[in-house]
Amino acid sequence: MDIREACSRRCAAASRRVALILWLPLLCSAAAAQQRVNGTVVDRSSGRPVAAAVTLEGKAASSERTTTTDSGGRFSFAGLSPGLYELSVSADKFYPERVAFSLTPRAAEQLLIELDPLATVKEQLTVQAQSKILDETESATATSISLAQVAALPASRRIQLTDIITPFVASAVGSHDNLVHLRGNELSLNNFINGVSFFDNPHQLFTPGLSPDIIQSVNVITGGFPAEFGNRFGGILDIVTRTGFDANNHGSLTLGAGDYLRGNVSFDYGGHTQRFGWFIYGQAFQSDRFLNTPEPTRMHDRGQGSRSFVQFDYRPTANDFFKLILTGDGTNFELPNAAEDESRGRDFFQRNREQTAVLSWEHLFDSRSAISTSVYERLAGARLVPTSDSVSIQAGGLRNDISTGLKSDYSLFFNPRHAIKAGLDLTLWRLREDFSFYPRENGVEVEPFDFRGRKTGGQASFYVQDQMKPFKNFTANLGVRYDQYSIVTSGFAFSPRINLAYALNGGRTVLHFAYNRFFSPPPIENLLLSARLGFESLPPRISRSNHFEAGLSHSILEKVVVRLTGYSRSDKNSFETTELANVRIFAPTTFAGGKAYGIEFSAQLNEIKRLGVSGYFNYTAQRAFQTGPVSGGFTIEDVAPGERGPAAFDQIHTAVAGVTWREHKTGLWAGAAFEYGSGAPATLPNSEGGEVQARLPAHLVANFFVGVDLFRKERHSIGIQLNVENAGGRVFRIAKESEFTPIQFSPPRFVSASVKFHY
Repeated sequence: MDIREACSRRCAAASRRVALILWLPLLCSAAAAQQRVNGTVVDRSSGRPVAAAVTLEGKAASSERTTTTDSGGRFSFAGLSPGLYELSVSADKFYPERVAFSLTPRAAEQLLIELDPLATVKEQLTVQAQSKILDETESATATSISLAQVAALPASRRIQLTDIITPFVASAVGSHDNLVHLRGNELSLNNFINGVSFFDNPHQLFTPGLSPDIIQSVNVITGGFPAEFGNRFGGILDIVTRTGFDANNHGSLTLGAGDYLRGNVSFDYGGHTQRFGWFIYGQAFQSDRFLNTPEPTRMHDRGQGSRSFVQFDYRPTANDFFKLILTGDGTNFELPNAAEDESRGRDFFQRNREQTAVLSWEHLFDSRSAISTSVYERLAGARLVPTSDSVSIQAGGLRNDISTGLKSDYSLFFNPRHAIKAGLDLTLWRLREDFSFYPRENGVEVEPFDFRGRKTGGQASFYVQDQMKPFKNFTANLGVRYDQYSIVTSGFAFSPRINLAYALNGGRTVLHFAYNRFFSPPPIENLLLSARLGFESLPPRISRSNHFEAGLSHSILEKVVVRLTGYSRSDKNSFETTELANVRIFAPTTFAGGKAYGIEFSAQLNEIKRLGVSGYFNYTAQRAFQTGPVSGGFTIEDVAPGERGPAAFDQIHTAVAGVTWREHKTGLWAGAAFEYGSGAPATLPNSEGGEVQARLPAHLVANFFVGVDLFRKERHSIGIQLNVENAGGRVFRIAKESEFTPIQFSPPRFVSASVKFHY
């Protein structure tokens, strides 16, 4: 029996055993608070509470919801989805009021509604909704991406979660090995799914990933982090999933096709009764250009996968909300070859699998307080199948990471100007890694090994945060977080979070400042292997960071929001991943120090209805450095103490822009999106046979989309979309991380089309 067959059999048996362990606890699993609106209705002239009827309507809601205020004038709506809402308030002897607002993922909107007595003379009796597109209390730097924005992307670009980040977030740098880096951070993306945090890296090299199609809305938070967020701090993906209460007994079927065999099919359907809702989703896809390649043309780069998602919602009473999420995903893909690899017949193959179970319960004690409790479990696994040729570097193995956790949050709303939230998060990890490596006659500076690793560890975290308005126009979000962590290394920390916002000009201008202390444990992917091969036998270290940012936001004519933000972050033990001899096994490495700083500018144009035009522009100028020596984890580089150099993802200038035009009468629409990068640093060969540090050339990618929505007023409608990505067709060099890794090239021009049937 050869090593390829033996590895395959061992991995299959292990996966079956671990999958059984994963699904058994579902019988007793219980995850996170959804969006809510809390408010108080008072008499404007006296400040006394008013008995009023309150109605909430929204695009994301299947029907309007009504309630009445209590003796203190308070009201509350819970179990909402992100989106645009309009609140109407009416009371005897008072003029009615309407307020329009946007509810972001897991937000608790707090409103103070002041009613004018009928005796008060008003210039206009027709009540218009007061709408603000700028949140004057927002102290975080966040980009909200809605379901509509995701749906406008090509179907083939909605395969990977990371692919929806770079078109909308300027500080996102697409670098080596299909990774996405935010604000100069190698391990950037931390997923929060309905409030539950998972440690797994969402890039397709490590896990099958999450389909963007199941997202109702996502906040990409890059600065001013509240205390409830921990672990990774390049960017938090705060995701809220779709629900059957919003689908309202509708579904869709999408068929997509393109060159390079980029075919995909997906379906979804959701419905509900008065108390019970369900939403199901399935997806299958393939591509002949799955990963970035070490040659301008693809060689051995085919991939395929499937995903399934089921969500059940149950609302037994007006104060209790249950949510069960089940996922099962898998991808199979080839590792791309360079020309020499192809001539040898190298055929490395990788299989990624993921299963997740989350059951959520939220309970409202009254209009002022609520608790949410979470128990969750996930299996993420990757199996590298060895090459069958007899010349190339040989490697193979299995990685299984099982995460089990409990999370509970309690929220208390004193009034529209003061709210406290406290939470506990307990996570247990069971890691298994089996790897073999034989360099053969390839002159690699890594000795052959057979490694079997087993480790159990975890993290316990507690946080409390207080959002208050101590005086008019000023909002302070103050918090502290405690983390205790232990797997291959141990540590603890208290992390203060100070996020301030001050509104000017009637709320149309907001100044904000933040200081955040971060505690970031190393990633769990290949963690045991990295500790086994660690520099001077040291495992990857825990990163501790100080992050400052300051900026301003301004709204223009309630149509355009412009933001300018500067940030600076310093790290003790800066993360990077190191590839094990060109077999795309990435192990975490930590450098003694790191530094990142930059300036971001963004402009967001809400749709001008009469023109049907909306758009955005984001630009970032940033730097990212790392300082030696290597403080732990796997590396094959010798970095001297105090030696400082740009990180592999140090792209100085990055910009993204997009514009969309819609003709609402006919359903026609068209869009264009542009992505610019000034080039990342690289180690390139020189004419004398040595190596030289240089920067790769700048690149500009233009993408164009056109579509039509037919029979939009009918239950059964059809959407047709045509796409051209990288219209110029230029294949450019993305990155060359070190002299030990090959250069990597961007995707070529992609042409695709999709048809979506709504039913």
